[in-house]
Amino acid sequence: MLFKTDAEKAFGVETYLSPEMDAAIKLWGQLEGGKPPWVKESDGRSVSFSNTVARELAKLITQNIDIKVQPAAGFTSREKADFIQKAIDNYFSKLAQEKIERVIRLGGMMAKWDGDGIEYMPPDRFLVTSYSSNGDIDGVIFLFYHTEKKKFYTRIEWHRYEDGTHIKDDGTTEKVREYRISNKAFVSNQEGQIGSPIELSQTTWAHIMPEFPPSGKRLEIDKPLFTYIKNPYSNTIDPDSPLGVSCFSECIEELRWLDIAFSTMGKETKNSSPMMIVDQSVIQYATMNGIELPEFIENVGNLDTGNGTGGSPVEMWQPTLQVTTRTEGINFYLNVIAMKTGFSEGYFTFNEKSGLATATQVEADERRTINTMMSYRNILDRPNSNGDGRVGAIHDIAYIIDVMSVIREDNETKEIYVNKDSFGGYEIFCNFADPFQNTEEDRQRAYQLMIQGIISKVYYLSKYEGFTEEEARKMVAEAKSENEPKDGLFGEE
Repeated sequence: MLFKTDAEKAFGVETYLSPEMDAAIKLWGQLEGGKPPWVKESDGRSVSFSNTVARELAKLITQNIDIKVQPAAGFTSREKADFIQKAIDNYFSKLAQEKIERVIRLGGMMAKWDGDGIEYMPPDRFLVTSYSSNGDIDGVIFLFYHTEKKKFYTRIEWHRYEDGTHIKDDGTTEKVREYRISNKAFVSNQEGQIGSPIELSQTTWAHIMPEFPPSGKRLEIDKPLFTYIKNPYSNTIDPDSPLGVSCFSECIEELRWLDIAFSTMGKETKNSSPMMIVDQSVIQYATMNGIELPEFIENVGNLDTGNGTGGSPVEMWQPTLQVTTRTEGINFYLNVIAMKTGFSEGYFTFNEKSGLATATQVEADERRTINTMMSYRNILDRPNSNGDGRVGAIHDIAYIIDVMSVIREDNETKEIYVNKDSFGGYEIFCNFADPFQNTEEDRQRAYQLMIQGIISKVYYLSKYEGFTEEEARKMVAEAKSENEPKDGLFGEE
């Protein structure tokens, strides 16, 4: 539920959600839930192939993701790095595939820190209030819901920057951008309606401040306390919107026809049993004599051979399955969907690829898939365009965690500020699985290098044979000891 008009009225602000984007977001949510508009209740559910595609792509993107947080150069304490490492491990790394799946399906997700963990908000749970000329969102209203004792509660939380004035030590003033968060709550007796305003103190959100920082105080931070993880696709639905679009935004029709193709094949299979068609007289005779007829008997009225003399009271009907034709049609739609979602041709098919392929051929065949995977990895971690460090959603999440951990209130002035003495001091390193890596080929190459003495036996055993470095060192030492020449038959004189 997006109480767009109510949220705008509550804060006196305009939000940016066009009717086209609103309709698209609802459609993508229906796809995710397996209930697209073309599937009627009587037909059951969709095959949800879009979810299959999203799951496969998310696995490729997050495969063996390894995020390490270390103290920055010049910092000796690991306290901050360890704190951020633990938060990212628990609230990002463990959930990475699941959350990236939803980004792929829904066009994007908001990530924000609530003090205890990272919250991920789908596009039907937030409204954009401001964004920069390059599309970076810096103002958002988040919506939260709670039901208790047949009452429906809604909390709206507005994050934004406001222009402020700061008096410097010399008495002069300077303009600053102050970060503010406002919270309001509502209660309704009916689901789907925002209802009337209610004090936060009377809800489950009593611990949340209506205004942060409180009136008369200010908070200056470089980036907002949320980050939008956005699909790396251009928005062709509403080019003026800062929101991302689903991976499936341009293959909705193909997904519909794929459902139809699967449904048709399913109905054919269901109705493919041989059928015995009998005359009405046979049914009447069975009924009068208490005879139970088997399921494969079908009454179609009076049978007639067409010569006016009547025909056989029993005829057999054997339907012909068009499996090959149906499979070809399904594979056609699978190929189009694969192409439109960034996969290589033939990635999704009912038939296995024939013949053997060299590593070079496989690499060339999957180049399109790999490029798509890398474009998604870039939204998580990539070099900064100015050549200074790295940026991306993972770094934004770490920044949010860092800021929230060092916000302080001055005991004398009661000013809210970021304690810069304990801010920063960490570096993030992200590693992903190499899409070109062939483990067996690498192992064989490393074995030859070990035989030639170019790499050590310890390195080979620990890297490619599954031993720990300690176990490998012990094995090499024991082997060396056993192979050393000894006096006598058993090393004794």
